[in-house]
Amino acid sequence: MPACNQEHTPPDKVKEAHRRVMVANQPDAGGSHYLASKINEAKDLMLGKTKGSGSAF
Repeated sequence: MPACNQEHTPPDKVKEAHRRVMVANQPDAGGSHYLASKINEAKDLMLGKTKGSGSAF
């Protein structure tokens, strides 16, 4: 499977892949909260939705 590239991956494909991976790693079903947050960060990055650089820590 080829690597995902933001410039060539349609948003609907990113969202579909995100949903599939999140279902498999759902924190409420025994998955990791850390992994779920990283999966969400990756989706946001792929979709160009980056948060501000402010950190709660």
